[in-house]
Amino acid sequence: MKTQVQIKPVSQLAVEAHLNEGVEVMVDKIFDVGASRSKIKHVLLVNPPDIDSEKFNAESAKIKRYKNYEPYGLGVLAANCEANGISCSIVNLNNEILKAASIDEDKFDFTLTWQNALKKALSESSVKPDLIGLTCMFSQTHRSLMDVSSYLQKNIDIPVALGGVHTSNSISAENIRSKFIDDLDGVNLFFLYESDVSFLNFIKFVNRDGDISSLGATFFHYPGEEDIFYNKIERPVGAELDIYPLHGLMQPEELSQWGKVGAYWWMKDKDSRFATVLSNRGCRAQCTFCSVRNFNGVSVRRRSAVSVVDELKRLHFDHGVDHIMWLDDDLLYNTKNTMELFNEIAKANLDLTWDASNGVIAAAITDEIADAASRSGCIGMSIGMESGNKDILRSVKKPGVPKNFLKAAEILKKYPNIYSQVFLIIGFPNETFSQIKDTATVSMEMAMDWSGISTLQPLPNTPIFDEMVLDGQIDPADFDEVRYSGGAYGKNAEDKSQGFSDPMSQDFKNLFSEVKMDAIPSQQQLSIVWAYLSYYLNYSTIPMVKSKFKLNQLYKNLKYVTDIVATNDAFGIYMRLNILNRHPDIDIKCDRDKLNERLRQVVTSDSLWKDRFEDFSLSY
Repeated sequence: MKTQVQIKPVSQLAVEAHLNEGVEVMVDKIFDVGASRSKIKHVLLVNPPDIDSEKFNAESAKIKRYKNYEPYGLGVLAANCEANGISCSIVNLNNEILKAASIDEDKFDFTLTWQNALKKALSESSVKPDLIGLTCMFSQTHRSLMDVSSYLQKNIDIPVALGGVHTSNSISAENIRSKFIDDLDGVNLFFLYESDVSFLNFIKFVNRDGDISSLGATFFHYPGEEDIFYNKIERPVGAELDIYPLHGLMQPEELSQWGKVGAYWWMKDKDSRFATVLSNRGCRAQCTFCSVRNFNGVSVRRRSAVSVVDELKRLHFDHGVDHIMWLDDDLLYNTKNTMELFNEIAKANLDLTWDASNGVIAAAITDEIADAASRSGCIGMSIGMESGNKDILRSVKKPGVPKNFLKAAEILKKYPNIYSQVFLIIGFPNETFSQIKDTATVSMEMAMDWSGISTLQPLPNTPIFDEMVLDGQIDPADFDEVRYSGGAYGKNAEDKSQGFSDPMSQDFKNLFSEVKMDAIPSQQQLSIVWAYLSYYLNYSTIPMVKSKFKLNQLYKNLKYVTDIVATNDAFGIYMRLNILNRHPDIDIKCDRDKLNERLRQVVTSDSLWKDRFEDFSLSY
């Protein structure tokens, strides 16, 4: 790819030699050492808290509602650096926050916790870091990232670099780049896309061990200087992909003790240890609401099965991990390679289970693949369907049609040990009630174990995001609004924490008979649609389930929902009791009298819940 440069305000450096000179000047200013600059010997890599103090809830942390993943990308950077003689340390501030909130909620101070953890990491380094690397995956982390960046700028005289998906999306998008840079004035180096290769090559360049031509996509910013965008994408391929993280720097032993990893953690014992693994990068799909192809490129690059299994062995034997969540966005890409991976895992006989929380492409699910997945330890798999309407699927470039989804569901039902979910999205641009009803119809026919329903929240620098910006539906620079409706940090969770009624208690019974089917739902109506789909696709079918094995899985999910996600979800509590009345031994520790009383209190204290139970002739 041709090397390019972009400068604020808009102008071009026509001669590559001029560009190279500009980069040299920038590096000298950032490291403040001139031509005799010293080498980078130690790097401190920092994972900020997932959210800022204003939106964090210590009570939610204590019940393990928040996610607590390894900063996988930082672990890969550390492995690359250490293999080349550059020492690294990693501080996971998100884990430190969740741990502190769980251990002593009364004395917990969000800001002091991460600041003290950062100070400790700096003081305990064998040598003072010569470079600090920050990462940011999601836009919802932006304000937290600002806080950490500001603290470093005021207190630490060390150059700071930033990478991650949020960074790539924001720097790449012309309409938000300036605001993004201004918010992070303490950061001088922005690494775009996968920086496995480019981060290490940059360090070699600073150390005068590498040529400027080896640099990858990097944005240079220094006060008073013209910004330089060295836009040459360098993605890892071949053997470079087989380098896996230094898990020992990321504390996999304790992550699942303070938070959850993946969407299926409730299926395992509470003492289980979880970790994440990435077997390939990229996705074959071109979904307009997804930024994977922006970050990873248009192809899918797979690691060797040998390296993946070796990583699993290290996690299992060195760190006691007994369950992993695949981070892959297209886990089942290439049937031959997928079969090789699953067969190698099964052959290793590690007594380790796994889940595909991120969702898989339905058309890739075959009897052969499902059988191999089951034998290799799969206990949970999600299908990315999003819509059951052909026009919507076509408009958002989602691979697959309803028959693909129905066929995949039919196959997965042959493997009851795999708890299967389907992802649905409502609120696509110009999507009508009729088209949403098509989604409900297909989902009902699929009859998966559970349906995960969310309202559309497109990511920056995606086609659908840009379309909604042009239509005035989104402020491109309002990172606080780029949050999914569901999830522990979602808008629904925030609303409920402020005393709003549970969305499930809304009047939704006759939704589709009371609206014009060719109309486009408002945001308020989408909340009612969400409740409708949640009830009819998830709750209403439970009394008809006969398999005790499946009821046991459903009960564990409902327990998670009603004890952690939505404690006032009367439908969920009711269905837990429905299962226990049929099979009391599913949860011998549960006091059904207390659960009945809890249900009674929830319903009688809210007139909306009373109305909903009357709608469906449910007793409490």
